[in-house]
Amino acid sequence: MVICSHMTQQFDKKNVCTASAGFGLIEIIVATAIVTLALSAFLHAGATAIRLLRAEKENLMASILAKEGLNAVRAIRDESWTTIAGSTIGATYYPLIESGKWKLSSTDPGVLNGLFTRTIVFDRVYRNSSDQISSAGTEDPGTRRATVRILWNGKTYQIFSYFTDFQSHLSLSTESKTLFFEDAPTDTNFAAFPSPNTGSGDPSQSFTTAGSIDVTKIELLLRRTTPAPSHAYAELRTSATGTVLAMTNMLNGSGIASTSPAWVEFRFETPVSLAAATKYYIRLRSRPASTDAGSGSAGIINWSYRQSSGGPFAGGEAYTGIGQLSNPLDSGTQQNDYDFGFRVYTLQ
Repeated sequence: MVICSHMTQQFDKKNVCTASAGFGLIEIIVATAIVTLALSAFLHAGATAIRLLRAEKENLMASILAKEGLNAVRAIRDESWTTIAGSTIGATYYPLIESGKWKLSSTDPGVLNGLFTRTIVFDRVYRNSSDQISSAGTEDPGTRRATVRILWNGKTYQIFSYFTDFQSHLSLSTESKTLFFEDAPTDTNFAAFPSPNTGSGDPSQSFTTAGSIDVTKIELLLRRTTPAPSHAYAELRTSATGTVLAMTNMLNGSGIASTSPAWVEFRFETPVSLAAATKYYIRLRSRPASTDAGSGSAGIINWSYRQSSGGPFAGGEAYTGIGQLSNPLDSGTQQNDYDFGFRVYTLQ
């Protein structure tokens, strides 16, 4: 009995070991299959995501290039409507930049970003009896439809817009020289400007308006006698030391003519409205300030003038030494027999 019991115990242990070994191998095979399927699905999903991202990137780039194409047409229109009006209806054009400006070419310049081709086609535009754009009606020669197409890898992205010759309907203002004193032959340092670091003050010239005007710019007859004088600008004031109505652009003193007096333009950012029958003052200023001793103002800029008894210009007079020695209330010296050369331009 003891032997039989021992043999049965040995037999059961063998069966258990064999079964355990079999289940372990099956588990490995199943796990490997699951991991393989998971990796395959993951790789497929990754590849799909990459393709979608690439396609989305291409679509985005096509959209940007198409919008840029419309901006090119707009820039060409603003430069000259004749270019668009003279284009062949239905013909293919390619926008490109030459000398910093957009132009239309009938020759394909090649792919953009190594992938895209961009074309522009113009079509006629018709308007109905209500002057609305329609598929039929009366042709509007002052309007064109521009279609921009982006082509790549068998795909097409396109947008369109309407462009009108709006400038032909504008009433454009022109600049006109309205007030001036040009007979100023004397070229000396009478104005003592910009008073090299001595604080000698600013020069000024007054004038009187006849009617109300909108001033766009002034010109002064200047010459620099030193290589690099201080930067200069001009102000319009109600008096020599009065309210500043407007200030012009800053001018590099080195850019002023040095061989002989020349008319130097000082432009206002927006037109300055002046009332009728009113005296105003052009005050020439510098940076660093010529009114402050030790400010660092440098060089000499002559403002040409004429001297005659009673003053050669009936509408105003010259001033020198305004605001000298850092005194903003110092109106300087009124030079009754002198007038500086100036021009005042207005919108007409």
